[in-house]
Amino acid sequence: MKILELRFKNLNSLYGEWLIDFTSAEYASNGIFALIGPTGAGKSTVLDAICLALYGATPRLGRITTSGNEIMSRHTGECYAEVTFESQAGTFRCHWSQHRARKKPDGKLAISKHEIADALSGQILEANKKKNVASVIEEKTGMDFERFTRSILLAQGGFDTFLKADVEQKSKILEQITGTEIYSEISRRVHERQRDEREKLNFLQAEISGIGILTEQQETEISRELTDKKGAETNTAAKVKNTGKAIAWLTAINDLRNEIVVLSQESEKLNITLETFKPERERLSRALKAAELDGLYATLTGVRKQQDVDHNSLIDEQKQLPKTETSVSKKEDHLKDVALVMFKIKEKQKLQQPVIQKVRLLDQQISDRRKSINTDEIDCKKVTEQIAVNQTLLQQTRDKLETAEKEQQLIQNYLRANSHDESLVSQLAGIEEQLNNLQSVLQDNSGINLSLTEAERHLKSAVKTVAKDAAKLTLSQHDLGNGQQQLALKKSELKDLIGEQLLREYRTEKDTLLREMVLLRKIADLDSERNRLEDGQPCPLCGAEEHPYAQGNVPEADETEKKITTLTVLINKAEKLELSIKKLEVSEKDLLAKVTAAEKLNSKSVNEKENSEKNLKNITTELAKSNER
Repeated sequence: MKILELRFKNLNSLYGEWLIDFTSAEYASNGIFALIGPTGAGKSTVLDAICLALYGATPRLGRITTSGNEIMSRHTGECYAEVTFESQAGTFRCHWSQHRARKKPDGKLAISKHEIADALSGQILEANKKKNVASVIEEKTGMDFERFTRSILLAQGGFDTFLKADVEQKSKILEQITGTEIYSEISRRVHERQRDEREKLNFLQAEISGIGILTEQQETEISRELTDKKGAETNTAAKVKNTGKAIAWLTAINDLRNEIVVLSQESEKLNITLETFKPERERLSRALKAAELDGLYATLTGVRKQQDVDHNSLIDEQKQLPKTETSVSKKEDHLKDVALVMFKIKEKQKLQQPVIQKVRLLDQQISDRRKSINTDEIDCKKVTEQIAVNQTLLQQTRDKLETAEKEQQLIQNYLRANSHDESLVSQLAGIEEQLNNLQSVLQDNSGINLSLTEAERHLKSAVKTVAKDAAKLTLSQHDLGNGQQQLALKKSELKDLIGEQLLREYRTEKDTLLREMVLLRKIADLDSERNRLEDGQPCPLCGAEEHPYAQGNVPEADETEKKITTLTVLINKAEKLELSIKKLEVSEKDLLAKVTAAEKLNSKSVNEKENSEKNLKNITTELAKSNER
């Protein structure tokens, strides 16, 4: 587990918001650092903030509840602690906070909030129940609050207690700090087992001491008796075996006889049952035959019912038949009368058909004439209105004509009086026309000159902008190339350093070696116990009969220390390279953005320059045409 960042607000004497970034160059390059300051400066508060963010508790105050919050700065209404850490499971952010009602210093304490989230994606893993949050944190860190305060963070006052304690108390304190109480328990149980085994050994030795030693003659007689008894035992065993076979044969015969008796009894019972079942069997056979005809019988029954219905219907229809025949005859007579009337009407209609056709033709002609008359009336109205309008216009034209004749008479009188000035009029008209053309050309040239000046100014500005943007683009591309080259070198250097393995694998290997180092030191401290081990005798601790460490095969701690030192140097170099690579990747993204922006600006400037050149060319062409006129 590695703590990357710590944030907190209003904890003890540290008022306001605080941020400690352990990934910054100052911390990453030194590796080891210390918190120093006078009493009350807030050194322990920083450690309390880490515990508070992770577990919602501190070694000095325990768990913070709504009944009391001694860690919140006085005269403040809220506090929080947030820590970002990295473990083998990933990078996570834990946040703990509590505030008073309306965030006022005298408000009532509200329920604290505790959550854990993924630091990279921001997804909240657990924030509803505090127990669930504690379980997730323990899963991600591999430690609960008690283990954390023993192995990672030693509570204030714990080390002082250790220094002033005697040997037995130091042992207990070290067990509490390192969590090695189990070794004391193992030692106690080994001692108890050794005591029990020693008691058993003493008991067996006492029993052995009460056993007398035989002479050679007694031993020979006992051996002869034992041989005779073994022969008798063999004969007896053969007889027992034969007797067992005979008993098994007799038992099998008796079982077969009993089985025959049982089968004969069951046969008699079956015969009696068959005799009893004969009437039922006959009924069953008849029922099966009837079941085969069940469908045909149902069809026959339905046909018979339908026949009865049809018969009744036939009787009813026969009763109604005389009435129906009478009604039919009456209707036939009426039909004949109606047919006769229709025949007469059709004959009459045939006679009147020419008259009807003439009437229809006349009606059509009348309708056409009416439509024509209506159209003529509408046209007549329009002509009448047009005549009235024309008369008005004619009167107005006559009035204008009279006025024009009067003006013409006056002009003719003036011309007769000033006939010698006629040539000046024709010359003045030509001069006025040339003057107007000249003024028009001057106005056009003035506008074109202004446009030409403006176009030249725009073109110069566009050229300067293009040159400036091109220089920026070249500089950005050069910086991008240098950054990419440095990034590739750093990645190559990191790959050469760690090879195909991941950095976390080296960290895991280092942690394994550290645990092995602790184990080797413990093993080295057990020389006296190993010297007591004997081949073939069980170990009092684990019960194994093979003792490889008793043969002088204890690994040397110097090699492990060298490996740990080598891994530490490698991991530090790799972490520095990774930090440099991350910074270069961020710089590369920024440079890519700058290059893209510079390319857009350069493209825009080139387009503006081309547009200015086209505009200047058009204005120059217009000015040339105007000068030609």
